[in-house]
Amino acid sequence: MSSLARIAYMLLLAGMMNTIRVCQTKPLTIYWVDVEGGGATLIVTPGGESILIDAGEDLERDATRIADVATRQAKLKQIDVAIATHWHADHYGGFSRLSKLIPLGRFYDHNNIPRSLYEDPSLPKLMPLYQKLVAGKSQALKAGDTILLKNATTGPPLTIECVASNKGVASSRHPAANPNPACASKPAVKPDDTDNANSLAFKITYGGFTFYDGGDLTRDIEEKLVCPKNLLGEISLYQTDGHGMDVSNSHVFLHTLRPRVVVANNGPKKGAEVDSMKNILSIPGVETVWQIHRNVQTTPALNTSPQYVANADEKCTAQFLIATVQPDGSFVIQTAAGSKRSYAAPKKQ
Repeated sequence: MSSLARIAYMLLLAGMMNTIRVCQTKPLTIYWVDVEGGGATLIVTPGGESILIDAGEDLERDATRIADVATRQAKLKQIDVAIATHWHADHYGGFSRLSKLIPLGRFYDHNNIPRSLYEDPSLPKLMPLYQKLVAGKSQALKAGDTILLKNATTGPPLTIECVASNKGVASSRHPAANPNPACASKPAVKPDDTDNANSLAFKITYGGFTFYDGGDLTRDIEEKLVCPKNLLGEISLYQTDGHGMDVSNSHVFLHTLRPRVVVANNGPKKGAEVDSMKNILSIPGVETVWQIHRNVQTTPALNTSPQYVANADEKCTAQFLIATVQPDGSFVIQTAAGSKRSYAAPKKQ
């Protein structure tokens, strides 16, 4: 074999081995469980770890639905990381009940526990259940913190950064962020005085793919993330803040993030509200909006196309959404019933 032929053969072999490694790398998988307008986002990493962001309400309905997705769909024996974004019943209330159905590992929250909440009178009943469950071992996350995870031996690294907590944002981690011209003309936003504004928000990065989950973060804090500088960059996949309620999903925030795809974790009569949906549907370049439920209180024009709705009827069968993300940044989203759409890998800069 000549020297040139040997070199060509070695290059071909190296390319084949690299292809095999990519094929062997497990995807990043995200499940949005139908908890009727609450929060329950389950993430399974390529390294085999699982993260549950919020757990719906203190209802057998929600705990059973989450456990079914975790065990039957994701094939998990435990959930490694449990995150409570804030102290509203539809986000942290279900953890205690869920722990009886599947083991839960380490806990994270914002740790700013009030004595009472005027907007959620269930706190005195539910907080003792949560505190008993975590037994003083939950870790408080500050804006700028990252959650340590096992990375797969192949494929790009995966990072989960907390970008907002207790009304603070992770500005110190992004000193080179660019000034945002959209901020100059934005209207003033009234500060929110509920625990929504304290929500933990996360940016999850896997190679060229980015996913944002902000709990019920409100417009005043959303805009701190992009004004006067954009601290987040652009996002591949955006989960609606506040289930798509109008106290969240600021126009300047969404139009700065410019997500390719949006998932609304709404209920049939909760979330996917008029102003939020107008802002979402007007995002430049948005390819698809998915909804857990059709909003039965608005018009078809303010819902996404029917094939991108997991549950069309108010009395539903608890269909969920799944995103499967490959190492090159391409991804697929589908309903459990099979409706799907593929998204190409981002173009290399």
